[in-house]
Amino acid sequence: MRRNFSVDGMSSGEGTGRSPRVVAVLGGGGFVGRELVGRLVALGHVVRVGSRNPEGDQALARFPGDGRVEFIKASVDDEGSLERVFNGADVGINLVSIMSPDVRAMHRVNVEGARLAALVARREGVRQYLHMSAIGASLASPGNYGRSKGAAEHVVREVFPEAVLLRPSVIFGPQDSFFNMFALIAKLLPVLPVFAPKTLFQPVYVGDVARAIVTLVEPGHEGLTVEAGGPDVLSMKDLMVFVLEASGRRRLLVSVPGWVARLEADILESLPGHLLTRDQVAMMGVDNVVQQGAVDLQTLGIRPAAMRSIVPDYLRGSVCESWRRFRR
Repeated sequence: MRRNFSVDGMSSGEGTGRSPRVVAVLGGGGFVGRELVGRLVALGHVVRVGSRNPEGDQALARFPGDGRVEFIKASVDDEGSLERVFNGADVGINLVSIMSPDVRAMHRVNVEGARLAALVARREGVRQYLHMSAIGASLASPGNYGRSKGAAEHVVREVFPEAVLLRPSVIFGPQDSFFNMFALIAKLLPVLPVFAPKTLFQPVYVGDVARAIVTLVEPGHEGLTVEAGGPDVLSMKDLMVFVLEASGRRRLLVSVPGWVARLEADILESLPGHLLTRDQVAMMGVDNVVQQGAVDLQTLGIRPAAMRSIVPDYLRGSVCESWRRFRR
């Protein structure tokens, strides 16, 4: 699907006043990466996408704009491939992370990979560097994922002190794995389970996350830690009510006690797609909202989009595609 991207209020056909640069994006073929690459191409940059499957990312080359996309087979645990990605780049962006029941694999990618990517980028002369973190990233997080993201922030800043850290809340958009997953559950089951019904979330639109990255890799933002959330702060229960409204379904909401959620996760995390993991259950018990006083999207001059203006358009009729993706 071809889209006309808007960056900082300007359409892809308008001038930006910025000089084209070489921007290296690890994980550029992912959910956030696709949105980001489109915006960078619209601005006229040379975007170097590093990923494990460059053949599957070729659609990125069709984004409209004066820039262009280069593809390099790369992995965050392969130093040689990282050198090829970052060599001669002005900007480096690492969007790669995994949430997996395999704690060792998660540490290898989220922590060791984050450190190696930042180290190689700095060594190759990258001037602006951004690492994608997450709200809730902390060494004291109740979940292995949250702890791995907290450790990643530490090691990235250790080797690249000027790196920008971006911490989004749950990210939504047409191919998200949050609203689409619960809409899929609502299609398949007569009830919609509600995990951690009182936990607060602040979902943020993928386009706003991409806009924030484009802004933050400009000179003058070095060393910032930015938290990204949308305009709506809702409990998990309220979000499930919203999912039903947005997808046009009527289902009974059933609150799931913590011990039942952990039992279900024990079973579901072993199935293909890992629909629910013990780690996710642990992290659902902690509010996922922008901290008071944090540098946020509004600080960057970005007015975040509301869920109600976007989510209903893709939840209705999107469940078949969601089912195919979750079975892979």
